Amino acid sequence: MTQGDWRPWRSRRRRATSSESPAYSCVVDPGSSTLRVLVVEVGGDQAVVWGWDERSTGNSASAGAGSLTKGFETALARAEGTAHDRANRWLVTDQMVVGLPASQLRGWAWPVIQRRTQPERPVDERELEALLGRALRLAVNRLREPDERNWLVLEAVPVALTVDGRGVTDPVGFRGHEIGATVFAALAPAETVQTWQEVAEALDFATLTLTAAPLALAASMPELQGVVVDVGGATTDLTWWRSGRPLAVDSLPMGGVSLTQALLRRWGLPPEKAESLKRAYVAGRLTTEARAQVLEPMLPAVRAWLELTEASLAEMSEKADEPLPHRLFLCGGGTSMPEIVEAARSLVWSERLRFERHPQLDPLRPTDVTGVFNRTDCGQGPGDGPALALAAWAGRQRRPPDRPAQILSKLCAA
Repeated sequence: MTQGDWRPWRSRRRRATSSESPAYSCVVDPGSSTLRVLVVEVGGDQAVVWGWDERSTGNSASAGAGSLTKGFETALARAEGTAHDRANRWLVTDQMVVGLPASQLRGWAWPVIQRRTQPERPVDERELEALLGRALRLAVNRLREPDERNWLVLEAVPVALTVDGRGVTDPVGFRGHEIGATVFAALAPAETVQTWQEVAEALDFATLTLTAAPLALAASMPELQGVVVDVGGATTDLTWWRSGRPLAVDSLPMGGVSLTQALLRRWGLPPEKAESLKRAYVAGRLTTEARAQVLEPMLPAVRAWLELTEASLAEMSEKADEPLPHRLFLCGGGTSMPEIVEAARSLVWSERLRFERHPQLDPLRPTDVTGVFNRTDCGQGPGDGPALALAAWAGRQRRPPDRPAQILSKLCAA
């Protein structure tokens, strides 16, 4: 593999801030229809959000660098203004962190088992490096079609390491007949990577780090494992995680916008009026008769969303060859629609899905995200958890990586 094929995307043009001093990052959650820009102070491994701005962008995945730069620059100026008011000082962000959502990624984790010819000999670092290299190649090759070079590796992290089937944090020094590794890899289109690089260069950021938003979300979840169902504007993103690392991600081309489009088709309304009508329904501002008239054309879209979500979860379970975890978490702006929430609750009774035990569905609130302090008045909505998780992830990057993560990072850059 060439360096361009493997390197997780970090573009550096000036020396970054020392790890001992606080750093100020601009954290960007592109979303499927809403751009969120946060001003984050990172000291040690603690992240504090001082500034926040968000705006509707349509589909940011297809936006060019010029339009993204213009909208982003306005949002950043407003976020920095909020940060100044809150912190009573100017926080100049020279580092840019962008978390690409599942809709702009391919991501999965596959296990590799390696038999050892000398089980009595302790595992050494070279053996671990060979194992992780095999697991990384397997993940990347399965995510990318043969001869496909327009998808680049964003991140690769060790999900699980084993010696004779028993979980370990680092197999070096252990003896055994076999060692195993499960590595999660996330790939993104080269065009998307190039677009964000151009945005960072246009605004003169010292550092650009592109990462996979599901990786940040998994690291911020308090439970051992579960599935997050994030109902956004244009898409619904699914993240199955275990021990703070993602196992599988998927994205469905349906979200809150699908309900708006159903009203648009039924009544021939302009998009903005259809959206306003949907919001009035959600807010309870319509009469009983009007509510029934608005709900009727949206119900088929809700049923279609449920069928797609159920099918995706079933495929995840089948592909991983294990039952789904029993904890499901629901978030995203689309969950403001009560019928979406009720449809999601029916997943726990699905005869098509296998769970490890009787499942439960809970909302993922922004306050459930660990590792971040939010000092703003924003970030309280059902769609704000992933952005806060990304801010927390930026803080965790100040911690020294353990040996397996360090080796995997070196393999990606080789």
